[in-house]
Amino acid sequence: MEMTVRMPANYNLLAEEEMTYTTGGATAVQALCAWFLPFYGWYKGSVAIRNYRRQNPDTWLDTGLDAFTAHMDTSTTNLLYDIACAVSVIGMCTSVIGIIPTALIVFS
Repeated sequence: MEMTVRMPANYNLLAEEEMTYTTGGATAVQALCAWFLPFYGWYKGSVAIRNYRRQNPDTWLDTGLDAFTAHMDTSTTNLLYDIACAVSVIGMCTSVIGIIPTALIVFS
């Protein structure tokens, strides 16, 4: 007697790491890195702004905060990750030296 499990043709099995990519969320490790490694939070935040600016070239200034808050509302780890990245980017932009590399990333 052979024991087999048969699933429907449209059934997909995803690992937890793959679910992160399909739902668009940050992992707990990413959130912790953003809080405890300010350079990581600054870089990821700057790249996120750049990617959003490229996707919405005409309206990114008007709709950026709405998209940011919508992303934070999706999960607790996204909330912690986004706050850490925002704090790092704002902290970097408060210095004259830091605003230049941020602008280079955002407008590249």
